[in-house]
Amino acid sequence: MVGARFGDYELDAAEGTITVSDLDCVFGLSNLAQTCRLADPEDWRLLVYSHITRLDDFAPAALAELMSDCERVRDDLRVRVVSQHHVAHIDPVADPLPLGLYACLSVDLDGAAMPVDRGYFDGWGVDHDEVMAAAVANSLGADKLAVTESCELSGRFTVLAGESLFATAHLLDLAGSLPDVGPKGAVVTVPTAREVMVCAVDPPEDFESDGPAMLAASYARFLMGPNSVTSNALWWRPGEPLEGFARLDHGGFELVAPPELREHLGLATAKNAERSRGEGIDL
Repeated sequence: MVGARFGDYELDAAEGTITVSDLDCVFGLSNLAQTCRLADPEDWRLLVYSHITRLDDFAPAALAELMSDCERVRDDLRVRVVSQHHVAHIDPVADPLPLGLYACLSVDLDGAAMPVDRGYFDGWGVDHDEVMAAAVANSLGADKLAVTESCELSGRFTVLAGESLFATAHLLDLAGSLPDVGPKGAVVTVPTAREVMVCAVDPPEDFESDGPAMLAASYARFLMGPNSVTSNALWWRPGEPLEGFARLDHGGFELVAPPELREHLGLATAKNAERSRGEGIDL
């Protein structure tokens, strides 16, 4: 189908990507695979066709004109929290976040997320921080998060859901969504592009049971997708930079929380956490 519509292409089955020569574009297939897995097989052909035709939005000539000036796309600038996998084949405008995540400057192309390449951005002659701040504000304004019920596992934690691929931009400014969380903040995850899971660290005795429940639910959502982001967890506090809490992307559980949070929660020492790798989610 790709060849018939766009000509020469190269499929990398290991990476799950298609490179279309004429478009100078690398097209990921992981989200399509996750979407099809959740759909009736009778609908797969239409889903694949609709997904691939989105490449029309990335035609080089049209993109070059659209991206020639920051003002052309300013209202459509967004920030999308992504993993290393999403930025491996491009030179994106992005700010690094803990545990292999990035806040990636993007353009909303009628629901499709196009990362802003450094080549386009350098031609704009604008300030990086100013543009990122505007993109975050656009993202928060365009996609409000709503609290949903968690039915996967018992536990008192919050699942915040949005409608777009940019909902996880709220991770960069969660204060408005978590007015009742105290100064010690919360452990947060972004299993998919449309979800942020939150578990307050106060009181610590509740977190002892609620934290593992949230991490397990988040891991299940990450595996299911679609639009999976990360299985790792971060520590968020009002007015403070994000820090790592736990890694789950290496086939096991590794506690990486800073000493301040470990002490507050009475968690294992770094040495004990090292021994816990591969033994499941157990705080």
